[in-house]
Amino acid sequence: MIKSFLSLISSSVYAQSGDNPPQLQTLFDSIDKIMGYIFPFAALIAVAMIIYGGYMWIISGGDPSKKQIAQGTLTWAALGLVFLFLIRALLTVLVNFFI
Repeated sequence: MIKSFLSLISSSVYAQSGDNPPQLQTLFDSIDKIMGYIFPFAALIAVAMIIYGGYMWIISGGDPSKKQIAQGTLTWAALGLVFLFLIRALLTVLVNFFI
């Protein structure tokens, strides 16, 4: 599994051949491939944690300690989702700036 993942993001080795070395575009293509795999999975986990936090809040039954734990779960899941989109936007801006 690791070998197949690494083959998706790797490129040819140019050190021993007479070809031109890879350009910066190759690095950005690799970053784009990695983002294409990681970000949807991370967003799915964040949304699942928001749903789980809401469920915890519903079943807390008015117990302040359980409600506080559910609120913490919701807060950190929402912050994680916001940071995820901020990182995605930042990487997109950087890639577009350097290309």
